[in-house]
This record gives sequence, structure tokens and C-alpha cells, in this order.
Amino acid sequence: MERYHVLLGQLGFDSCVVIAGRYASESGASLTRNVLYPALRTLVHQHAALGVQIVVGATRADVPKFVRLPEVDLDAIVEFTEDTTSPVDELLRTQLGRLLEFGTSAPLWRVTVVNGSTVFFAFHHVIADGQSGPALLATLLAALNSDPADTSDASSGIVSVPQTATLAGPAEAYTDVSVPWLSLLHELYKMGAPKSWLPSATAWTGNAAPATPSLAMHVRCWSIPAPQTIELLRQCRAHATTLTAVLHTLLVGVLARVLAELRPAQAAAWRTVHVAVPVSLRRATHAPPTALCDHVSTLHGYAPLHPLRARGADFPWGAARDFGRGLHARVPRAPQLLGELAVLFRWGLAEGFFTGMLGKKRTTGLGLSNVGRFPEVPQEGKARWTLNEVYLGQCDVVRGAAIKVNVVGSPEGTTNITFTWGEGAIDEDLVEAFIAGAKETLDSMLGS
Repeated sequence: MERYHVLLGQLGFDSCVVIAGRYASESGASLTRNVLYPALRTLVHQHAALGVQIVVGATRADVPKFVRLPEVDLDAIVEFTEDTTSPVDELLRTQLGRLLEFGTSAPLWRVTVVNGSTVFFAFHHVIADGQSGPALLATLLAALNSDPADTSDASSGIVSVPQTATLAGPAEAYTDVSVPWLSLLHELYKMGAPKSWLPSATAWTGNAAPATPSLAMHVRCWSIPAPQTIELLRQCRAHATTLTAVLHTLLVGVLARVLAELRPAQAAAWRTVHVAVPVSLRRATHAPPTALCDHVSTLHGYAPLHPLRARGADFPWGAARDFGRGLHARVPRAPQLLGELAVLFRWGLAEGFFTGMLGKKRTTGLGLSNVGRFPEVPQEGKARWTLNEVYLGQCDVVRGAAIKVNVVGSPEGTTNITFTWGEGAIDEDLVEAFIAGAKETLDSMLGS
């Protein structure tokens, strides 16, 4: 998985993952250099991944290597800006469009503080997965609350990287990622068979991938308030299903309705939508929730395009329950994706496999990632700082899903959703109707 994310960066297919959150102080203090730097120093000392770089070889066939940096210069990777007009989705879009370079003296992360309160923590996927994002904000919150309140002394921006800190190993070091021969033969068949023979021929996957890599993208953020989140989770429990399964059923059903209404001439040819659902491998690798690692895989499937009405009373709870159970049953097979990637790299096919997607029909229409509720932050005594309004977004707009949906729980109890899509990946009228339809249908389900 680490080599995969390095390659996507080298090809210009991906930039970073960004987690955003708003910190507030009971005293009204702002996140100045004097306040933030001691807390970031704590993060660098706790997480070895924040003190490394990647050295790539002369050719893509050379195996990239992690190298430990001697120090981290916070002044080079931390920015303080003022912006009282841009919404969070525009600020996220700006951060997601900025690359993190390999082979430099800077680490593979950066922090942007907006208006002294909102932190945008961007990190390369090679050092951390989506679940690592909330872990970073939680660690930062704990560090802010544990540092002395007196911050009159400006701290140095130079942080020495602990040379004995242990970097988390790859997922295959902790769990079996081997691929059964039948599964491998099936994947090879899909690579060589005529496209008309495959399920992808009748699957909606948005517009074709760009012929030339571009990270131009759009971002839309949406928050489900805490009372509605509580009611939604209550309904999930009552129907013996999960939030991920409900959102999957909701989004696929709304997409089907939007396609039928706005693209009736083509809708008859689309029987399914190809959906990608990232799943954490931490249960298999035993990595704790607070660890920074790239222990993630993805499960793929073709969901039938059955239009969903806007009325909440019509929601197909049985379909959501079936999807949730099916997804749970497939989780043990998720590590096989890493084995398939290993085969591509071992046989020297990886770069050609991914560049071969340029200008072709996109492989995935919808991506749905739910990293779950925000982790508990241990606190001794009264907290001086609190955190809310957490949003998570990722790039991968070149060969990734036409539209990606990232879901994260925020400490104040809201469920925050980020929609991202590449420029031209999906028609503007479709995506606007899709997002509006999803909100309308969910509001109806919750009686609001």
C-alpha cells in the first residue's frame, strides 16, 4: 500500500489527505506560533511517521525507501493565514490541491492555521491512512491541554526527530495478504478480457478519467447536526444495520434517481454503479486507533441502480441491512488487495496499469469512506482547549471514484461529510442534484 501511494504521487494522480478541525480556548486565546509549536513538537516526538521522508530511485522500478530526518523545521511547514470569507470546503479544496514532495528536507505533512483557530493538517497517504487523521487532531488537542498555559516564550521552530522512534510497519508485516490463485486469475482475466464482457460495461462510473493528470477538483462539506446524528444512529440500531450501510444505500438510491431524471436517455444502459468502500485493516494488524500507519484496503462492488424516493418512509432498510452484512462478511478478504498490488509491483506492471487508465472509462463511480466517531481524548483536569467542526477530505481525483464521500464523527457529536470530485469527473448538474437529493432524503428520514 505504501508503494502504491508513492506511485500515485509520482504520477501526479494524488496529493494528500487533509483533516480539518476548529480549536477553541476557554480564555479566548488563538493558536499562535508560541501556542502551537510546543504541541507540534509533542506530535513529532510521539509519531515517528512525522519525522520521515521518502527517497525514490532513478526509475519507477526502484523500490522507494523511508529515511528518518534529523530534524523538522516547523517554520517551513506551518502557515498562519487570515481568511474570514472562504467556507471550509473552499479551504479544504485549496489544501487538497497542494502536493507534498518526495526527497526534500521537509517531512510529508504540513499545517495551515486559519484565523488562529481552524487547523488544516495535510499528510501524505504513504505515512498515514484516513483513520490516522482524527488521531492527529486528537493528539494535538491532548498536547495543547497538557502544555503550560504560559506561552509568552516563543519556542524554536526546529524539532529534533527522535532517532529511536519506531515507524509502523506495512500491513503485510502483521497479517496475511496472499491472494488465492483463483482470485489472481480472475483479476488477470479482467485485465485482458474484452470490456463488453465485464460488469463494468454497464456500470455508471461518471465521466472518463482525464487524458492528462490534473488535481483540479471541487469540494462540498455538509454537517449532520448532533440531534439528527443521534436519531440516525438510533434508527440504524433499530434496523440492525450500520451508518456506513445506510449511507451507501441512500447515496446509491439518490444517484439512481438523479440519473433517471436528468439522463433518461442513457440511464437505461446503466444497471449498476461501481462503489469502492475503504476498510481499516487495524483489527487484523492490531494497530491502535492512535497510531499513524497506512493500514487500509478497499472493497469493491457493483450496486444496482434502484431509484430511491425522497420520502424517508420509503427508505429500504432491508437493503441497507443486507449490504452491511455482506460488507462485514467480505472484510476478511480485504487484505488480498495488498497482495494484488504486490503482484503488480513484482511483475513491473504497476505504472503501466495505472497510467493505462488515463483517458479511459473511469473504474469507480462512487467512493464511500467512514472513519467513524472521533476518538476519546484522555484529559486530566479541566480542558483549556476544545475541538469541533472536524472534516476529512482526500484527493485521488485522477483515477479514483468520480465522486468521493468522506464521513467523520466530530467531537461535538455531529457527523460531517465531505464530497470531492475532480474537474470534469461528473457533470455539474448531476453532482449538484446528487448532493441536494441526499440531504433532502436524509432530512425526510429524520423528520426534519
